[in-house]
Amino acid sequence: MKSPILLVVSCLILLSSCKPLGPESVIFESQVSGMTGSMRAVDVVDKNTVWMSGSGGEFATTSDGGQSWTCKIVPGAEKLDFRDVHGFSKDKAILMSAGPGESSRIYKTSDAGQHWELIYQNTEPSGFFDGFDFQGQNAVLFSDPVDHYLNLLISEDGGNTWERLDTTLVPRMKPGEYAFAASGTSLQFDPSGGIWLATGGQVARIWYASSLKSKWTIWDTSVIQGEPATGLFSVAPRSSLRVVAVGGDYQNTDICGSNITVMKRIGDVKWLIPEGAVKVPFLECVRWMNASALVACGPPGVWFSPDRGLSWEEISTNGFHSMDLDVKARVAWLVGANGKVNKMLW
Repeated sequence: MKSPILLVVSCLILLSSCKPLGPESVIFESQVSGMTGSMRAVDVVDKNTVWMSGSGGEFATTSDGGQSWTCKIVPGAEKLDFRDVHGFSKDKAILMSAGPGESSRIYKTSDAGQHWELIYQNTEPSGFFDGFDFQGQNAVLFSDPVDHYLNLLISEDGGNTWERLDTTLVPRMKPGEYAFAASGTSLQFDPSGGIWLATGGQVARIWYASSLKSKWTIWDTSVIQGEPATGLFSVAPRSSLRVVAVGGDYQNTDICGSNITVMKRIGDVKWLIPEGAVKVPFLECVRWMNASALVACGPPGVWFSPDRGLSWEEISTNGFHSMDLDVKARVAWLVGANGKVNKMLW
């Protein structure tokens, strides 16, 4: 027979775990990674292992939850801007640089960043890399349009080799449409292997393919658009039926009104601007914290939604470019300008 005290403690723990997540639950801790430039990408492997990257060829990694960091510059990449990173473990990671022509590259390490191997270099003059995402051994990388088509590279061996996706499977992009290399989250896999892409510029649209080589479905949105600095910057698919995307105008970051769109399926798919989001400024990255709650960040600050993106509340005035989470461990890392890093707990 269980002790009455143990039963009470168990019940209290259960009730605590069932308590709705709110902004008062979130704690921010500043950390020093050693990076000094503009940090645009972070990947949380688990509660202990994190990889980050940014300008000036810099990267940083920790294997103890941020108590200590290793920060270095990839040899030969001193002038590159690493806009995305994927960590497989504390030893293995892949970096993606963004830039015109051959400045867009992919590097790989298998020894915790002691050595880096250049495994892919762009040859398309207009193929400015924007970001990538991984799911198991599958990966998709996207760049600015090439010959008016969305330029997608796919890998089916964990990023060791890449090939361009057949353009017959990809619709033409509209004039002035592209994706942003802002946070490494404009393209994301959903749990079922579907691929979601958020675009901006002259139009702000959501693209969806059910698998690596499936044809794409595209929806228009009402998010701010029509100028080179406007549109969607990040998409977060909880499933193929629950998706939120954020953006705005990166040259006018305080403009509010239509910077968040939420999928609504009533018969056909609709993309709505929630009334509870009209006061939210420019955001570059959005992530799910659990089945209902989301967190998003941008240069103006960090915002929280308890209800699948329908309403939002500011929880920090510190600005960041990107973030990633370990949902089970209830921990996240946020990265921003001038080497700024915060650890977030809830």
